[in-house]
Amino acid sequence: MEIGGDGLDFIKLINVKGNVENITPHKIAVVAFIREYGLLKIEAKEMIDCTMAPKYRKDFCLLALKLIQCPDMEFKELEALLTDGRYNLLSVHLQNFCVRLQNIYANGISALMDCVTSTIDKLMIEQSETNPCIITRYSVLGFYLRRIMLHLDKLTFVQVVSLYKSFCLYYQKGRPGLMMRSLSKEKLNNMEPHTTATSPILPDESKPHESSIRMNLVDRDNFEEAQWSRKQAELFTAQQANLLQINERKALPPKQLQRTIIQIINDIPEYPDIHFLSFLNCIRMKEFCGAQDSLYNCFDRTVFSVTANNNNNNNNTSCNDRNKNFRYAALNRAAMHTQFGHKAVAMEAVREALAAAQGAADGAALAHAAAWGALAGGRARRAALLARVPRAPRVAAAAAQLMAQHAAVNGAKPSEVFQIITKGDTINYLHSMTDLTMAGLANTAALWSLYGKTEMASINCQLLLNLNTKCAVGNSSVWHWTEASATAGAGMVCVAAWRADGALAAALASHLRHAQPALHAPTAPHPRLVAVATQHQASFALLAGKWEEADQCIKQLASYDRWESQLLKSEMYFLKGDATEALQSLHDILDFCKTEDDSLHYVSLKLRAMILMSQVQHTFSSIQSTNIMILNEVLSLAKKYHLIYLAATAEMHIANEQLHMGYAKNALALVRKVLPTIMAHGSAYDMARALLLYTKCRIASAPVAGESRVQVLQSCCDALESVKKNFSKVGAHARLLQTWYLQAQLYNDIGNHAARNQCAWMYRQLETENPIELSNMLLVMY
Repeated sequence: MEIGGDGLDFIKLINVKGNVENITPHKIAVVAFIREYGLLKIEAKEMIDCTMAPKYRKDFCLLALKLIQCPDMEFKELEALLTDGRYNLLSVHLQNFCVRLQNIYANGISALMDCVTSTIDKLMIEQSETNPCIITRYSVLGFYLRRIMLHLDKLTFVQVVSLYKSFCLYYQKGRPGLMMRSLSKEKLNNMEPHTTATSPILPDESKPHESSIRMNLVDRDNFEEAQWSRKQAELFTAQQANLLQINERKALPPKQLQRTIIQIINDIPEYPDIHFLSFLNCIRMKEFCGAQDSLYNCFDRTVFSVTANNNNNNNNTSCNDRNKNFRYAALNRAAMHTQFGHKAVAMEAVREALAAAQGAADGAALAHAAAWGALAGGRARRAALLARVPRAPRVAAAAAQLMAQHAAVNGAKPSEVFQIITKGDTINYLHSMTDLTMAGLANTAALWSLYGKTEMASINCQLLLNLNTKCAVGNSSVWHWTEASATAGAGMVCVAAWRADGALAAALASHLRHAQPALHAPTAPHPRLVAVATQHQASFALLAGKWEEADQCIKQLASYDRWESQLLKSEMYFLKGDATEALQSLHDILDFCKTEDDSLHYVSLKLRAMILMSQVQHTFSSIQSTNIMILNEVLSLAKKYHLIYLAATAEMHIANEQLHMGYAKNALALVRKVLPTIMAHGSAYDMARALLLYTKCRIASAPVAGESRVQVLQSCCDALESVKKNFSKVGAHARLLQTWYLQAQLYNDIGNHAARNQCAWMYRQLETENPIELSNMLLVMY
């Protein structure tokens, strides 16, 4: 059945309400506000050497534009806006405005009609030398007043009566007379002589009988008041959608935004864009059912709207427009399911969008569908979808980021990966695409972190957070705060915790909590920040032997990152001495990495799990050859995928194995080779244990006796001071006790009994303050 056929003429009837201007009490109040200003200006021109100050003219124009564009507000909100000092308004202007509203309220329908008609008659007269024109017909104010007059003339008598009742209730719900009493009694500085009000002031106590009759009339009758016009809804939708993309914190809070959306839907049910704004708000809150319903409602109404608009046009044009909506409906469905992690369903929508885009030769839709397919699909699909095809600049820049990620996890050389990143950044800079520039910096930081270059990742995060992303939105400026900003903030918190600088990490987290969008509460942190903070809290609790705290943090982390929490759980079981549970958790991780379609994205997780498995087997198994094989496999994979830091960590574990097998010189040579990488990019804990292993290797390979042995041992004692400092930073009490014990032994071999006794006393003090289980002291760890 042809959608654009004659059988769907009823769509014209659906669109009637949206095309009609809703005359509301707020609009009548705006007309009265404009009217009194215009009359004051006429009086000023009639007087000799009397003009209105520019600041009053400027602020009136800004305020009038705001009142025309903004949605209807209650009378008390209007009073607050006029009297809070944000706008320079003449006291006489506000007094006359109050009198005009009071006059309409007291004198009935005739006063309401006269307010609108007299405004047109007095302010929009033809320009002449004797009669100056205050408001031209084609200005913003002129167009607004003529439109109000036109739609007011079309109202029936019953509708006019209903409008007057609405105005009475609107006026009663405010604070009648309060604004007039609160106005300053200052005389006009820029107008002489003092202008008088254009209407007689009616006291609040006048006509009590009429007021009581009107109150009863309003209470008895129920009427429906439309608050939103089509133009207001379009402006509101555009502003909020823009803010949701730029900085969610500056947009309305989710609950308030959804309430406003519901109001607009009730007033203009056929307006499709408001349903798409509801879809974005639900995506923001991770509400799948609401997002799906809003998306379907949006494109249902879009298709019908296109059909209605093209009923009298060429059928081919109408069909093409409908097909375009079908294509982008499938594309947005793919984006929605990708956001919620429904990759199989997302790929179905991607295939539908690709087929429709290819059939219509729509290159833009084809490129967007390929990008979402690359995010939702596995390795093979990503490689096919990211093939080189002509793209618009924005899509080409986004595709460059995806291709860089794909190349990195598939073992491409880092130089090639960063060359792709540079091409995307060049496009971003040429076209001033701020959001993609931020995404590019976040992506670069993530890739440096993947390769183990912590300092480079930190620099890119700092560049992103210090980037000038201010842009104009309406009359104000807004800073961009997107997912990339949250990623960079989480990266900086991670680096601070990595270096065991808890105060800096806490300060950064507190600052970012107030800078980022708050979804559920004004101080609700971003999930990425919560995940990073929880992960490092769990790591520090494990090092300190606080099992209950660590277990609680690991369970909390599971809701953000399941497999990272599983790896921490395996480490907890290992440190507690439960080898069976540790190995079972590690096998679960490795099985997931094997079966996952996009397993190369988890190569870093796989290698860390294999390293931990080698530690467990080294401690609880007598077969050392298996550990060497696992570590060699880790080293091979890390070098294949250019994971430099993980390769250095694997080599440190191999050196530890060699030391325990009696090959001290080989272990020392290997440690000296990789120690600079660990010291440059490692965490405080990694630097401490790397330096400790280096010290052990030097002790094992030192001369048997003589002055040279004393010098080596003394040098090792000095190196252990740095080891103790870093272990103290991270709270690794068991490792700290081992270091004190080793240093006491070295001082005893040297013959420095005072230093030995000092170390022994410190050992006893720490052991008393932080009792350590004996099983933790017996673990064989690098």
